[in-house]
Amino acid sequence: MKFYARTYKDDFIRCNIAISAPNSTAFRLSWFKGQNVARLVPGAPDYTYPDTPTVTDSITREKILTEKKTNLPLDNPHQVIACGVSEEAGNFVFVDVLKYTYTTKGTTGFFKNASNIQPIMYILVPFADSSMDDWTFVAIGNSVKVNGTEVTDTFDVDIDKSLAETCNENLPGITLSKDGTTITAQLTNSTGTPVAKSNIDIYFETTAGYLTKSRSTTDSNGVATTQVIGAEEGKVKAGFKYFSGKTQITI
Repeated sequence: MKFYARTYKDDFIRCNIAISAPNSTAFRLSWFKGQNVARLVPGAPDYTYPDTPTVTDSITREKILTEKKTNLPLDNPHQVIACGVSEEAGNFVFVDVLKYTYTTKGTTGFFKNASNIQPIMYILVPFADSSMDDWTFVAIGNSVKVNGTEVTDTFDVDIDKSLAETCNENLPGITLSKDGTTITAQLTNSTGTPVAKSNIDIYFETTAGYLTKSRSTTDSNGVATTQVIGAEEGKVKAGFKYFSGKTQITI
């Protein structure tokens, strides 16, 4: 597992976060509630955080991959999942960020308003069946500790940076090639290395002509294809279910 800390923006509640006993299937998450940043008074004494967590719970991959409103599995590739806190219920909830920002690829601030949760952690999941060791966890807190040690690595996922930028840098990608009218999409990891993974849906769109398939599933080599018909020039784009236009090629 890779844990990062993220700095505050004006609409977040200050908090401390503690993560303990992380392994490939679970960890303990504790949230120590602080003061709403928007209500801070200039020159006021530093806020004293509680010693006892406001909310604490064991977090498993099953909980992370279950959507809070529907209880349906979050089983898409290329996911950014937000962990929010429910003080009344005394637990944590999880929401697919890209599902709420699909049409605009909005900022995380836009997502907060659309989903009506206060995110305290973003979880980048390459594929639903990936090991948690391959996931990236970005915690939002005044202090973020893992097994009592302060996290010093930072990760710039904030309300001023688009989710598009974040995902392009840290989640699976697609490379496109063409041979006549055939467009081939190769699934890759975040560094561009081909990934031989089957049953991943690739979504195509074109600016000219029409496509024989707008959705194609990868084979055992991580390859999906479509054909573009009736176009002399234009562009074909490829992406994922909730993240369209990840890459493009000129035809």
